[in-house]
Amino acid sequence: MSEYKTVTVYSFRVQDFLPESSRHSIFKAPRELIVKKFRGEVLEGTGEEVPLAELDAEGRYRRIATGWGELS
Repeated sequence: MSEYKTVTVYSFRVQDFLPESSRHSIFKAPRELIVKKFRGEVLEGTGEEVPLAELDAEGRYRRIATGWGELS
């Protein structure tokens, strides 16, 4: 059995240019980064456990759509 660390990532929204509007982020991130780095609002209920190695250098997680199967 292979051991690897995981992290919970969440969808979030950030304030748009206009004060009364916001937009959803196009990636997920760990809660701490959403609040401190991206200055966003965590969308509760969107948590997903992913391998830590799946985050990019900025701490972002983007799911790669594979259609019906895995990418090779």
